[in-house]
Amino acid sequence: MITLIFQFAFPIAIVFYLLGLVFYLCRQPKTGFYTFLIGFISHTLFQISRGLSLGIWFVNPVFDASYFLPWSMAAICLMMRFFSKNEEIRAIIDSTIIPVSLFSVLGLFFPRGIMPSGPQHQTILVSVYYSIDIIAQACFILGAWFAFFHLRGKDQDKLFNSLIAAGFIFYSISQVVGAYWAYLGWSLPMHWSTKHIQSASIWCYYAAVLHLRYFPTWNSRHESWFALGGAALLLIFNYSVQLSAFSFPRIGG
Repeated sequence: MITLIFQFAFPIAIVFYLLGLVFYLCRQPKTGFYTFLIGFISHTLFQISRGLSLGIWFVNPVFDASYFLPWSMAAICLMMRFFSKNEEIRAIIDSTIIPVSLFSVLGLFFPRGIMPSGPQHQTILVSVYYSIDIIAQACFILGAWFAFFHLRGKDQDKLFNSLIAAGFIFYSISQVVGAYWAYLGWSLPMHWSTKHIQSASIWCYYAAVLHLRYFPTWNSRHESWFALGGAALLLIFNYSVQLSAFSFPRIGG
């Protein structure tokens, strides 16, 4: 059963995401939302199956960015929709099915197998780091999506600000956890490696975005453009790392 879920749940989730996207584009947001919800449930089953695919519960594969990033985006959108009472904001939230579908489809092109765990990965800090880091990335990407609508005269509540602030908090926590993990595994809290420099760059970028609002001439449109730029930078860094995953040996495909 776990093998079947591992093999088929993610493609099924994508089918429902895409169906939800079609309903959304056909101006049937309610039907699109429920279709999206079915896709999210199937996606959740796939994430769980990744943790069970080796015959024992091993949590690290659950947080593979190729699959956990769109799942996190979908989860955040569903929570926002549940708590939002503003119909205009709900309409923007419904539109997030577009980036969720896009990132899910991209996941089809990455290896689905499980990477064997090295000696430095035998700690819960690995899962804590990657889960928080990817949730932060999801907040940044969704913040850019809402910033796009703000530039179009929508999202007057400036929810993109809240998403970026939440992403920065999660990202800051992940950097502390990552530094502690690096210290335990490699005796140094930071290496001058590509991954560490990219992470530091993203943190500094969003720290600047959040603090530039204190300049008198700074306004929400400026911040919206910077939110879009930050998401672009994040995706370049993220997928440049993901492409290297093709050369890693994996179990199960």
